[in-house]
Amino acid sequence: MYRHRLVIPVQWLIGIVIVGVMVVMAVALLGFSWHQSQRTLGATLEETSAQLVDTLEARTQALVRPARVAIDMLANGAPGEADDWDGRLAALPLMRAALEAHRLVDAVYIGYGSGDFLMFRAVDRMLESKRPGIVNNGGQDAAYLALVVDARPGQPPQSEWHLFDPSLAPLGRERLDQYFFDPRSRPWFQQAPEGDAPFLTAPYVFFNTGEIGISMARRSGDAVVGLDVASRDLGIGLDDLRLTPQTRMAVVTASGQALATTLDATLDPGPGNARQLSSFEDLAMPVLAQLLTTNVDQPPRRLSHDGRQWWGLVLPFVTLGGEATRLIAAVPEDELTSDVRQMMLESSLLAGAVTLALLPLGVLLGRRLGRPLRELSGQVEALGRYDFSACDGVGSRVTEVRGLSVALRRLARGIEGFGRITRVLNSEPRLDRMLTSILEDLLRGTGSRAGAIYLADEQDEGRFARIAREGEARDPDADPRSRELRLQEGSEAELEALIERFEAAGYLLQPLRNREGATLGLLALARRSLDDDDAHWRAFVAEVSAAAAVAIDLRRLLRGEARLLEGIVQLVAHAIDAKSPHTGSHCSRVPVLAEMIVEGIDRSEHGVYAETHFDATRRSAFHLAAWLHDCGKLAIPDEVMEKATKLEARYDRIHEIRTRFEVLWRDADVAYWQGRAHGGDPVTLERRRHARQQELIAAFECVAEANRGGEAISDELLERLNVIAEWRWWRHFDDRLGVSRDELKRMSREPLRRLPAEERLLADLPRHEIPWHRSRPAVAPDDPDNVWRFDMRPSELAGHQGELFNLRVSRGTLNEVERFRIQEHVVQTIMMLEALPWPAHLRRVPAIAGNHHERMDGTGYPRRLAMKDASLEERVMVMADVFEALTAADRPYKSAMTLSRALATLADMVREGHLDPEIFRLMLEQRIYSDYAERFLTPAQRDSVDTEALLARAGV
Repeated sequence: MYRHRLVIPVQWLIGIVIVGVMVVMAVALLGFSWHQSQRTLGATLEETSAQLVDTLEARTQALVRPARVAIDMLANGAPGEADDWDGRLAALPLMRAALEAHRLVDAVYIGYGSGDFLMFRAVDRMLESKRPGIVNNGGQDAAYLALVVDARPGQPPQSEWHLFDPSLAPLGRERLDQYFFDPRSRPWFQQAPEGDAPFLTAPYVFFNTGEIGISMARRSGDAVVGLDVASRDLGIGLDDLRLTPQTRMAVVTASGQALATTLDATLDPGPGNARQLSSFEDLAMPVLAQLLTTNVDQPPRRLSHDGRQWWGLVLPFVTLGGEATRLIAAVPEDELTSDVRQMMLESSLLAGAVTLALLPLGVLLGRRLGRPLRELSGQVEALGRYDFSACDGVGSRVTEVRGLSVALRRLARGIEGFGRITRVLNSEPRLDRMLTSILEDLLRGTGSRAGAIYLADEQDEGRFARIAREGEARDPDADPRSRELRLQEGSEAELEALIERFEAAGYLLQPLRNREGATLGLLALARRSLDDDDAHWRAFVAEVSAAAAVAIDLRRLLRGEARLLEGIVQLVAHAIDAKSPHTGSHCSRVPVLAEMIVEGIDRSEHGVYAETHFDATRRSAFHLAAWLHDCGKLAIPDEVMEKATKLEARYDRIHEIRTRFEVLWRDADVAYWQGRAHGGDPVTLERRRHARQQELIAAFECVAEANRGGEAISDELLERLNVIAEWRWWRHFDDRLGVSRDELKRMSREPLRRLPAEERLLADLPRHEIPWHRSRPAVAPDDPDNVWRFDMRPSELAGHQGELFNLRVSRGTLNEVERFRIQEHVVQTIMMLEALPWPAHLRRVPAIAGNHHERMDGTGYPRRLAMKDASLEERVMVMADVFEALTAADRPYKSAMTLSRALATLADMVREGHLDPEIFRLMLEQRIYSDYAERFLTPAQRDSVDTEALLARAGV
């Protein structure tokens, strides 16, 4: 697990530790310096921002102050009481002087209480799109433009544009028919106070120039003098006051509109490319938008935008036109700390140089200290290879190294012993050997000199029998040499008393408990010293005891489950054999013969099976499969399994047919006496009666011969049965009385006849056809429910009891329906076994058990498998099943074969490609047939066998 990790020599490790300490110290000092610089940065920003606000306010006052002088001059010199326009236009030179006095004055105007209005402005300050047509007609000499609104009482107001050159010489007029402006409705007119103080409006965008600015107004008698002042100088001032090259600054109104920004910020153009007073959503400065919700009294705060850190400031600003404004600034942190970073870099280089200078010293010290550690490392590596003999420790003057050496030797001994214990727990199948080995290693690993292990008796509660013992006893009262320990009542109190008795004698008595807490046994160990604190020693013994208890419990459980499974399997096999004396002990004999063949394969030292061996797991699966190979017979009706004659059902119906012959015999007697009563010739009547009765005797013998079954039935006998079947007899009683509901249901398919009724002597009636009481087995290849890959054709009926139908069976006693029912036992075997949750090592049981009627050439059933491709176990089962069936003496439908005849039949089947030739050769060469015959065949069957002739006959 650690092979791919970086490995560092100790001398380098010590050098790295020294360098690491230096690096940590340098980082700590540099970090502290950086933290201090960050703390002072906020205070510095606050001081700088206060100076910035003062500077910007001075510039703003410089912007507004000249405008106040100009408006005072206009208010004092303007003809506020002039009644005619000639007098009012005389103020134009003064207005021109006001425009020229301050470069940011956009327009000068006078509004009268009568509604008249005079505005004077420079042409070059107007947007091209806002200039009237008279400007374009005035030529290049046009310099000034005046708007005159004459609000005459009782008449519609008249508006005109007046155009002037630089000397105020008139250049032309243009009347405006659809334009009217009433100055009395404007805020600068209405809010202008009485007295000498001018009034400032809130910032807004001028209509004619597109500039952002404010209006300043002063009342002079009945008139109000005003002028517009642009505020773009504020933006220029902000750009000059930036703390760093990429500082972002803006003057923001209380409503969130940007009055002025740094030059590298942009505003979205309005209609006609005019600038407009915009909110922060329109600015290309999103970092400043994060400061809109910050109060002016808060200290500088850190911001994060676009992967960059900033410092944000929100400062109070002068009031313009009665509306409070703020100064918002965002400064990049990297630009503020550039000098600090340079200092940190120089300090880091100095720390690195000192650290590298100390590295050789650390390597030298590490080399001296690392020599014994390298030797211990080699021993630990040997320990990892399980080479415990190499772990002898090293000599060193360093206390820790010496202690490590001693601990390594102890660890090697402990691991060696614990490893042996683990291997024994996992691999030793015999419980007594396992416990003896565990006890030996436990004494060696714990330093104890004596011990014993007792196991609880599964039948006698409270009795513990000694299984293992090692060492010498110390106290006779607690002697591990005792062959058993006994608790009278088996209670926990008695066990505690026994533990205390052993403890007093210097022994640890450790109960071995399973997961349910039941005591499986006792471990007795002599304590190493009665005075030492042995808590860790006891804990180790408890851990080993727990592992041993699990192993004991597991082996007992496995042994018990194996016995239970074996018992259930044999119970099923014996139950099948016990159902009928005719099937005998087939389910018990086939496993014996099959395992004889397997043992013969294991004994083979030459031939095809020389390298083939069956381990315990393989044998266990085969053993279970052999005992379960015919478990499907439980589902086959007894009358089919035990059918000894052709007419046998639950009884042999030959007796019923014989009774019909008796009726015909009586009919012959009745005919004789009736003839005598009517005066017939006695000799002729007697001759006729005798002939009829002899005919009946011969006919019944034919029926009886056909009923017994055999190898084949002759055509002459079949023809004779057809003739006999047509004979008639009279029935005088209702045959539907006293029968079962199932039979009555089958008889309902026949027409009801009046009595007396003439009946055939041998009949095939609808009542004889027995339907399936369940769905037909899914064995057809095209059946969607056939998940087992069967390849059979199910019969349409579950049974057929027709008398003539059964007597006509050509070979044996089973008709075609019953033959399928017999073959169905293999189908049921496979279905039953594959439905069980077999563990991994037993998953082949269904195949081994269910394929014993398949053939090497694929002509068997139920799947038509080619057994030449099947496992060896499956081919063994086929051979064992056939040989047992040929030699069985308890079959109702055939006689037992002699040994030589059965082997000859096997040889024929081998030659025809039905059975495995190598297994047949093995049976002959190792005389397995002889061993089987000695145990199960009658003396009459055990005749001489010519193995060479049989091998030649089989063609192997």
